[in-house]
Amino acid sequence: MKHKTKSLFVVLSLVISGTLFAQKEVYKDMDAPQHERIMDLLSRLTIEEKISLLRATSPGIPRLEIEKYYHGNEALHGIVRPGNFTVFPQAIGLASMWNPDFLYEISTVISDEARARWNELNRGKDQKRLFSDLLTFWSPTVNMARDPRWGRTPETYGEDPFLSGKLGVAFVKGLQGNDPRYLKVVSTPKHFAANNEEHNRFECNPQISERDLREYYLPAFERCIIDGKAQSIMTAYNAINDVPCTLNTWLLKKVLRTDWGFNGYVVSDCGAPSLLVTHHKYVKTPEAAATLALKAGLDLECGDNVYIEPLMNAYKQYMVSEAEIDTAAYRILRARMMLGLFDDPAKNPYNALSPSIVGCEKHKNMALEAARQSLVLLKNENNFLPINPKKIKSIAVVGINAGNCEFGDYSGKPVNVPVSVLDGIRNRVGDDIKIVYAPWKSSSSGYEMITKANFPNGLKAEYYNNKHLQGTPQVRTDENINF
Repeated sequence: MKHKTKSLFVVLSLVISGTLFAQKEVYKDMDAPQHERIMDLLSRLTIEEKISLLRATSPGIPRLEIEKYYHGNEALHGIVRPGNFTVFPQAIGLASMWNPDFLYEISTVISDEARARWNELNRGKDQKRLFSDLLTFWSPTVNMARDPRWGRTPETYGEDPFLSGKLGVAFVKGLQGNDPRYLKVVSTPKHFAANNEEHNRFECNPQISERDLREYYLPAFERCIIDGKAQSIMTAYNAINDVPCTLNTWLLKKVLRTDWGFNGYVVSDCGAPSLLVTHHKYVKTPEAAATLALKAGLDLECGDNVYIEPLMNAYKQYMVSEAEIDTAAYRILRARMMLGLFDDPAKNPYNALSPSIVGCEKHKNMALEAARQSLVLLKNENNFLPINPKKIKSIAVVGINAGNCEFGDYSGKPVNVPVSVLDGIRNRVGDDIKIVYAPWKSSSSGYEMITKANFPNGLKAEYYNNKHLQGTPQVRTDENINF
């Protein structure tokens, strides 16, 4: 009887110890290998929770103490949101500095301010707005600027692949930091690839030889991945050679992962998976779009549409496997782990960055120096510049934006006080010279957007789906007119 009791005790001990071992949260163990931590976390997630990781506005998973995670802020020349930050010249101006080392310093300032604001917001917990978190930035834009009509040209570093690659690497490194263990933020070069025009950009299908791609359109991305070690990359809306970039296996598997050794995650441009159905007409259903995109290597959807219910439907219909979903989730979790989100906050040096550095005097002075270095003087006939107040009686300042500061798209609200061309000239010459400002409007009132002042209650419009204006219209009220 005594022997049986001892055997039962041993068995119970093994069962209890085995249960405790199975419950050990390896993903929280900072000393465990990264791969084991990620695999442990994956093993604890339901299929619904895994799919929830593959969307840009990923909800929290409270039972595993996983906070919500919103991808997709912008930091092309300073952080866009939330709040005010140091704003630098637009990317095309930063490229005009021809100074990769200084660009690295600027990018470091941008990521410092990102972490500082993230810390101020209780390490992101108090930041509730979508696409406004501060650890993932869809920057830089390293597409080739080949057409001045392209609205995103100011976001780029110009038309030269070598220069764009050099500057892209500097920017990526400055954003992601140089800590051996932790990423400061995730940099996402975009838009991969051959995206540099607006006409039909959601469905355009350029035919480009592999040589042209390899020699012109891809080198800047290649350098950002191989030299810069960017941990994310964003695909383009367009197709290349009849295959949309969103599900282009050659682009995402052969070039990106096999040739370049990329081990980060791939995110779509916003809404791009849906365009596979509506604009490219490459597939007929969102489920098919989810299936082909996931199999091609698209890990994360910006748009919160196809990688939610349609992906779950595809899984239930055996169109995609759990292993394929695990692969994408693994890459997403790896980036979060590299940011230190599953570690003791005190161990991450970036959590010590103080909110007081946002817009500090040092950063303002760097923005001023960047503006100076970005200036390009095309001609200085007879040494007209710098202006000599003793030789000039009056100056005409002409131009639509001469009297205001136009920062362009994806620009934040500056802590540093902006100075227009008009104000700069006034500050330079003082009261000794007469300044005449001509805004250069094309008529007495100018062709400007109709403002809310003209329609204080907004403009009510009815939209019909036919040229005869028959049937029940869709009704919309616009506060401003900008058509």
